Amino acid sequence: MHDVFDKQQSLTDYTSHLSFYFPFLSSFPAIHAIPAYFCYGLFFLNGRYRYTMLFTMDLRHLETFVKIAELNSFTKAAEELYITQPTVSKQITDLETYFGVKLIDRTKRRVALTRAGEVLLKYGKEFMVLRKETIDTMEAFKGLKKGVIIVGASTIPGIYILPHILNTFRQQYSGIQVKLVVSDSKDIMDKMEQGQIDVGFVGARDNSKKLEFRKFFEDTIVIIAPSGYPPSIALENIAEYPFIMREQGSGTRNFFHSALKKAGINPVSDLQVVAELTDTEAIKEAVKSGMGISCVSKMAVNGALSQGHMIVMEVTGMEDLKRSFFLVNRKGKSLLPQVKALIEIIDRWKEYDKV
Repeated sequence: MHDVFDKQQSLTDYTSHLSFYFPFLSSFPAIHAIPAYFCYGLFFLNGRYRYTMLFTMDLRHLETFVKIAELNSFTKAAEELYITQPTVSKQITDLETYFGVKLIDRTKRRVALTRAGEVLLKYGKEFMVLRKETIDTMEAFKGLKKGVIIVGASTIPGIYILPHILNTFRQQYSGIQVKLVVSDSKDIMDKMEQGQIDVGFVGARDNSKKLEFRKFFEDTIVIIAPSGYPPSIALENIAEYPFIMREQGSGTRNFFHSALKKAGINPVSDLQVVAELTDTEAIKEAVKSGMGISCVSKMAVNGALSQGHMIVMEVTGMEDLKRSFFLVNRKGKSLLPQVKALIEIIDRWKEYDKV
């Protein structure tokens, strides 16, 4: 038995893993006296001993595997998880040994999952969500004195609205750590479905059966143009101007495309799109430089207009571009206490502080 452990992970390492996942066990000296045969299953093959972990696999190995698949890189996964690259490689080797199949095809240029790896990735993500939900549920019993809230938001609420609200939240609940993830609406909804965020704020809604949407606030889309452009144009002439478009998945883009289609304009074939940019601030700078016109949230340009580098261009013949932003959460999942507290602050903001 002793020879077996000399070849692989020591019992001390294993008991440290137990203490990691069940911290209360570290207070019991008897944890270090667990017999080796309780921790590992032994197999006799060709006259030699081999072993496999009998009761559990290390979830940290699974987390590493998922991170490699998401980032398509061993190096980036190591950096994000704050571990060394040799440790990452060792954990993947251990996983492949545990399952007895190859999970990743490694080349110098890319990381590709095998068919078995693709299946494990699906279950691995579910494991990570379940682990997070378990921790969050247990933390909820502590009240709002300690914990984490992960907020996902599309560009407009993430940059122009939520920082102020989250600051108010932090002042009231200083023990809760706040993490804000800003991306496009589609990505935020995907992250919400996958359980990677606790609550989301998006500029579009889809027909997902896994998500619930509730109106957050109203917004207006405006057409901005460099100074020197005409202050007003007819809708049928909009194709004459170079247009800077938001990226696919953007709620602003989707809303503007829908409005154009209602007016009889094909946004793909009729517009003179010269660039696609993923950031509202980048679009504003491009417009200032004279690259073309674009559509953005009115909230994003209120301050910039006073500088005189751009104007709001009226488009006659187009209806007012008013849209809604939505709060999104997973259907059927109880809201965490910190999420409920954040929603209460948002409701007060909507009633008294909204500009």
